[in-house]
Amino acid sequence: MPEGRDSVVSIGTESDPADPLVLVGEITAPFGIQGQVKIHPLIDDPNVLAKLPGVTLRYPDGKEARARITRTRPHGGGQTTLVTFDGVTDRNHSETLRDVLILIRQSELPRLEEGSYYASQLRGLRVITDTGRDFGPIEAVHFYPANDVYETEVAMIPAVESVVLSVDLEAGTMLVHDLPGLRKDE
Repeated sequence: MPEGRDSVVSIGTESDPADPLVLVGEITAPFGIQGQVKIHPLIDDPNVLAKLPGVTLRYPDGKEARARITRTRPHGGGQTTLVTFDGVTDRNHSETLRDVLILIRQSELPRLEEGSYYASQLRGLRVITDTGRDFGPIEAVHFYPANDVYETEVAMIPAVESVVLSVDLEAGTMLVHDLPGLRKDE
């Protein structure tokens, strides 16, 4: 079940609760001497960031600033992305961006294909099995190489078509096939 890799619906003190900020990446380190940084992207296509008029940067101390990304390119086999910010031209400046979060408005997220969801859309959905067991709301989405996993307080649900039968965002539910071992205590 493909999914967009956003991390959180709402972070901090955004001014528009109808269009909250969404975490789309974290700056991990400077790269080279010309001001580029490496980011760990949390969306499937980080190239969309260079098409936006700006992003919000959240520093570890909680302060925020707006910045424009002028270029992105894959790095490290796609696990990281190299990013160039407008006005950041040397390593000293890029070093000040280490551990900074990159956020955009939820309305700026790319549209997904039918049957694909952002993690922020899935968090909070009540997981019900086809046998009527209630596993509670999805609390976390974990991204693993084989497949993503949805975690509730009592269960770990692999995000595969044979297990996840349907998602109803309007009803706030996910229907899953009841298999032995989904519950953490089984």
